[in-house]
Amino acid sequence: MQASQTSENQAAQSNGFGARVASLVPDMISPNQISLFRLACAVAMSVVGLSGNYLGWVIILGLAAGMSDLLDGAVARHRGQVTKLGAFLDPLGDKILALSATLVLLYHGVLTGWALAAILVVEAHAVVIPLLHMMRQSKLHQPLWPAPRVKPSRLGKYKTFGLAWGLGFQIIAAWAGWPWLMISAKTLMWISILAGVWASAKYYRDWFTGCFDETSA
Repeated sequence: MQASQTSENQAAQSNGFGARVASLVPDMISPNQISLFRLACAVAMSVVGLSGNYLGWVIILGLAAGMSDLLDGAVARHRGQVTKLGAFLDPLGDKILALSATLVLLYHGVLTGWALAAILVVEAHAVVIPLLHMMRQSKLHQPLWPAPRVKPSRLGKYKTFGLAWGLGFQIIAAWAGWPWLMISAKTLMWISILAGVWASAKYYRDWFTGCFDETSA
């Protein structure tokens, strides 16, 4: 029964909208290259956004990064090219994109340092848990690597999605001068941060209780 359900899910994915979009990507472009493109766009966002009043270009780079975020996973599943490197690059790109958007908003006076601190807190588990793992392994005189893989929960995915859109809409609102959008975007951002606090608490609990798979992401 379980095998039948798995095959049905795979068939649905292979015939879905994401698969049709993924099929349009040239074979010479790999999913990891798409992920690296998102990283480049995220870094470029901060460079451009901190260089002056270029929020229009920041929005374009952010949209390109967002589209690539939807595309790399679809291409990897469609081609059967899901790799550990891709699983590492995908969340890394999300975090750098969020950090870049936050720094741009700080530079333009839209956000305060409190928002940056809150975002760093909800994203810290990605660094803190591997560090805790290495400290424990060192005390036990065991190999430090591979680190435990922090498997994203559904709440964590909601946090990532809401935070990305909340920050993105704030950049658009600052560029367009739309106060109504700014208020809505900030509300979405803080709701996502609260969800991230709860998700992070569960990540730490799962690590301390040994629920994480001891394999690298």
